[in-house]
Amino acid sequence: MSDATLLIKKIPSDLKDWLAAEAQRNHRSMNKETIRLLEEARSLRDKAVKPARDNQSIAGILQAMHALPVLDARPMGEVMYDASGLPK
Repeated sequence: MSDATLLIKKIPSDLKDWLAAEAQRNHRSMNKETIRLLEEARSLRDKAVKPARDNQSIAGILQAMHALPVLDARPMGEVMYDASGLPK
């Protein structure tokens, strides 16, 4: 694997200041600290439980939704807009 270059533009100054402080606290350059933080974020995302998106899960969600009581039987247009057609 070869190394690549990434330029981050328009980083908020408070975030840059925080990154500089973290880098100094950890005795790293800002570049190395940024790489470490990105690797940490990637690792956390890879380990995170991802919701099921299979058809059976979706069917169960739809079944639960349709079992909910109807609290307002008016058509959606009447619920969202007033008599002049403006949003309520």
